[in-house]
Amino acid sequence: MPQPARTGPPRKPATVPRRVIFRDREIVVVHQPGASAYSLVTFSDLTFRPEGRSFWGEEVATKLGLDTVGVVARRENWFPRASMQAAAAAIRAVLKPQAVTYGYSMGAHGALKHAALLGAASTIAVTPQASIAPADVPWDERFHGFHRMPLHRDMRVSAADVAPFTAVIADPYHELDWRNARMAASATGTHLLRAPLSGHAAIWLLAATETLEAMLAAALAGDAAAMHAVLRQRRAQSGQWFRLMARAAFGRGHARLAENLWTRAGELGVSPAVLRYERAEALADRALRLIALGRVEDAAQACRTLAALSPQAAPRVGRAAHLLLSAGAAAEAEATFRRAIELRPAGADLHLGLSLSMAMQGRAADALAAAAQGHAAAPGDIDLGSHYGHLLNAAGPGRQADAEAIFRAVLAQDPRAGQALFGLSTVLAARGAVAEALVLAHRAAARLPGRPDVQEWHPRMLLRAGRAMQAERIFRRLAHADASRPAAHLGWADALVALDRRGEAIAALRRGLASLPGDPALAARLRELTAPATRLRAGIVDRLRGLFARAARRPEGRGQ
Repeated sequence: MPQPARTGPPRKPATVPRRVIFRDREIVVVHQPGASAYSLVTFSDLTFRPEGRSFWGEEVATKLGLDTVGVVARRENWFPRASMQAAAAAIRAVLKPQAVTYGYSMGAHGALKHAALLGAASTIAVTPQASIAPADVPWDERFHGFHRMPLHRDMRVSAADVAPFTAVIADPYHELDWRNARMAASATGTHLLRAPLSGHAAIWLLAATETLEAMLAAALAGDAAAMHAVLRQRRAQSGQWFRLMARAAFGRGHARLAENLWTRAGELGVSPAVLRYERAEALADRALRLIALGRVEDAAQACRTLAALSPQAAPRVGRAAHLLLSAGAAAEAEATFRRAIELRPAGADLHLGLSLSMAMQGRAADALAAAAQGHAAAPGDIDLGSHYGHLLNAAGPGRQADAEAIFRAVLAQDPRAGQALFGLSTVLAARGAVAEALVLAHRAAARLPGRPDVQEWHPRMLLRAGRAMQAERIFRRLAHADASRPAAHLGWADALVALDRRGEAIAALRRGLASLPGDPALAARLRELTAPATRLRAGIVDRLRGLFARAARRPEGRGQ
């Protein structure tokens, strides 16, 4: 296996001052001249923000003396195409003949998406999002809330976007990251490199200056095998790799192995503070895994231990409370949320969790009161406001006006808030404002592609608006996509009846019952559709019999 060649640039800090070469409302672009024979173009991650002339990756770039362009996002915007097109000329003007784009997570998307635009020869993308558009990745809801139209139109990474040589690095055991990586790597010429058990934090494997230097040299040489060799070689020398492995081991129930790995991470320079944080996060990981395995009591015990690690730290106590709620331990979650709220009274997620824990215990009035108190403490929180609105709506017609006011206030803050769009649509439909309800239902379905109830509500509103043909197409698609949803089968049948296709409606219901034997709603609707035909035939026969009987009773000669 060929070894990566050394890049050989002098390891001296840049002597030429950095300068901003482009800025607009979405990005700031900084150029740091360097003595390297190529240019590095870095894209900031989700949390990095412009501050003076700083850029993501500046420390290692300066150590290596790299000629670097840093593209820094002003917010969670995934480097919109329009801004990058506007910046492209200024960036290309300072690049050396060869350039490598490089980024992590959100930045990895930018490094992939805009490589060809900048004329880059190579790309290193660590745990990228192939897209955050709900229509592209309905299965990954982590970043849907940041998606904007038309800012993010056609944002999915395609073959036309990528550099001639592209390497995507991700953890094959992290389901969402791996699916994104595979989607991005489906572009022509892209190499998918595995970073097992590193989670979303695979960037730590490249943290050492020597590691990144070797990876950049291999990328410029177009040598994926050499990059794989570098990753393997550096593991035994990286405290970060042992830290990540320890967390993965603990999460899978190997506590003794995890302690040995954490000890080795400390010996290789990982600070005690970081290791304390990792032990707490590993407990949370373990609780999640136990929940997935159905070991609820063991999960609850892990949550108790997590909360006890720092009983005065609201984030940690709150994390334990959310995990208890996920484990179904609603009463214990409620008590833990109350403790966390005492420590952080304005924590919107804590008030939301408290309300949910009460609802899980069947205490609807208490859940509504908790949501109201939380909304008063954190009136600007979108998720808590949407939750409060839904509880008001569920409280009955007498509270629907209050629900509408809350939903409209949420949408004034964020017009893309899917839960509020859905909630307001249901309120308006209840009072007969079908046209506006339909518009909102359509927008909600676009924002919440992973919510079956929202997807079913949209065609239901189409049906109410008299647009049965469109409703039938959507219900049919939903029924085929997930045969376990009775509402999709019912909606499909209703749309077919509205189109005067009764026989097809009956067939659709029977297909639904084949997938969901004994479903009461499907069975009842099937009886409704089949019974009238029987009564109609019986009625015709009865009327004919009556006519014959009257004819037989006529006096002879009458009517002549």
